[in-house]
Amino acid sequence: MGASYFIFLALFLLFESQPITPANQNDLQAALDDMRTNSYHGFVILLQMLNTNPTLLQDGDMTFLMPSDAELSNYVISPDCLPEFLLSHSLPTTLLLDDIVHLPTGTVLPSSYPNRTISLTDQGRRDFFVNNAKIVKPNICSSSSIKCHGVTGIIQFGNNSFCSLKVKSLGTREKYPSSP
Repeated sequence: MGASYFIFLALFLLFESQPITPANQNDLQAALDDMRTNSYHGFVILLQMLNTNPTLLQDGDMTFLMPSDAELSNYVISPDCLPEFLLSHSLPTTLLLDDIVHLPTGTVLPSSYPNRTISLTDQGRRDFFVNNAKIVKPNICSSSSIKCHGVTGIIQFGNNSFCSLKVKSLGTREKYPSSP
């Protein structure tokens, strides 16, 4: 078994042993302000929609991996799939770029969504990918318990796609597909 497996197992056990506490609303508000300042308005809106259900953002420590507004505008996300989308674009721990630098390439981390993992790839010269998306704006959020990084696109998970994530066609209106 590879080193990535053991790193994943150690991180999984670490995350499982931590008590669940409600997200600190002050830290969340500070993170949302940092996101807005860096023009991640679409991601802010999605998080505000998700935050209406406080049990979905239970862990105070999180790292969000945020696609740009331009990238988000290319997709339709069903309201029923919003938790899956946002939790798949987050890690249940705080990671700054300086933390990521110390992880070996191929490290697999659990996302905040069950059974979804994020693989880190180091292309050298602080050129990091999370699955298919490159980290282009690191360390956007400065709150103590929430970190966030801008990424180049929607994170892909192989054959496990989001329940209703669809690419918009130019000039047509998309209807939300029914939930499975």
